[in-house]
Amino acid sequence: MKHSKASVLSVALIAGLATANASEPLEKDFKYKDALKYYHSETAALLKQSLLSAGFAIDETNEVDDIYLDFASRALNAEKERIERIRDALNKETSQTCSEGDGQCTTPPAKKKKKNDKSKYSPEFGHFLTHNLKPGQAELMRWEHDGSIVQDYAVRVGLPPDLVPTIKAYVKDMGLMDIMTNMLYDDPLSPGDAKWFTFQSPYQKESLAEGSSTDELRNFTWNVERPDKKWKSDMHWFNTADELSHEEGLRVLAKGGFDQVLAGIGEKMGLDSLNVDSFGFVAVTNCDRGFIHTDWEDVDGRAFNFLVGIESPDQGGPELIVEGDVKGEIYYGSNAGILVGDGTRHGTRECDHRAYRGVRIACSIYLSDVTEDNLETLAGDTTSIFPPTGKTAADWVWTQGGRHWSKKGGRSLVDDVGRKPFNVEDEMEGCKKHLCIRDDDEGRYRNSCMKTCNVFMNDEDYKPGTERREVYGY
Repeated sequence: MKHSKASVLSVALIAGLATANASEPLEKDFKYKDALKYYHSETAALLKQSLLSAGFAIDETNEVDDIYLDFASRALNAEKERIERIRDALNKETSQTCSEGDGQCTTPPAKKKKKNDKSKYSPEFGHFLTHNLKPGQAELMRWEHDGSIVQDYAVRVGLPPDLVPTIKAYVKDMGLMDIMTNMLYDDPLSPGDAKWFTFQSPYQKESLAEGSSTDELRNFTWNVERPDKKWKSDMHWFNTADELSHEEGLRVLAKGGFDQVLAGIGEKMGLDSLNVDSFGFVAVTNCDRGFIHTDWEDVDGRAFNFLVGIESPDQGGPELIVEGDVKGEIYYGSNAGILVGDGTRHGTRECDHRAYRGVRIACSIYLSDVTEDNLETLAGDTTSIFPPTGKTAADWVWTQGGRHWSKKGGRSLVDDVGRKPFNVEDEMEGCKKHLCIRDDDEGRYRNSCMKTCNVFMNDEDYKPGTERREVYGY
């Protein structure tokens, strides 16, 4: 059976392409001459199979036959032209989508520029390897230029796909997202000042039976403070301010699949256990100079701050500085979070989003593997208003130990049964509830009147040992 060469060309190319996809790939370290030999033998086989698939006789597939030579020339020229069309389209400023079949390219609808645009990298900073990670996959951060490790406690961890959407939906439904995106422009704090907010759980609202009174909704407290002038920015910290708001944050993380992150960190860092110490956010619109600092030191590699990008302006550049031998810059990205631990120096990357009223927001999740040796350091942390510092804080931190992940198994956020029993009393007489939230005393009154101010839940309501979803209804 004979076919015109023009009509058989597309058939032959398709057949050849299918066979090529099934063939074994070349090794990465192949030599050029060896590659040409491989190319010759594989191409000859593909052309012969293509001719046979298109209906040519066996004797017409001989390499010295005129039909074979003509077909080979046309097929390879067509392939060359297809690749050139794709190359030329990709070199244009406007990206195009090109068909593997015929190389024809079309311009897709305009898309927003990627937030992790490497063109915004600065030559004054080092840069890191940022390949995609599976959920819970934890890898030490490495320099892009040579693959060396940046620091022993600087880690990228793959995010579960539901984590960021779950966190964003929660703070939006609670009303905190509006505050974080507008406060820094409309009502910013002065350096060193603080403010309090009261919220109700969007999860509890969803679980209320139809016709139930909203009086049944629990109220919990968040705190916002602006750090001192040494931070050289308008950064504001938003944190849970009592145990009920902290417990709410844990339910958010449970729903978002954070157990995968805890397991990845625990296994990678060789820990015995993990629990979430605090849950909050960092918001900034402009930063003149990143304040390089450590969150933890001398904790035997058992305490961390896990940073997750929640909101970033499209026009923004890299968001975080992590320091090794030199300073490096990185985007948070949507695939992975950044874990900074014992002695890891880091800071906010310089930025200015004010021209378009942009705000950069990161979620900050403190984690620890509590031991007798690091308990005092963990309890003395002053980054957030909750938990408070001092002996009461140390007692509370100890009740959290091993709560959310254990190398022995059996612990998780999803099946969380809460902390161990714990109760507090006021440290002074005459405590008044209406004085619990004061913007001018940095929480000192609350810390002296922790029972009156409901800084911690009493065990009757908390129900230690009972699954949290049973206690809270979600």
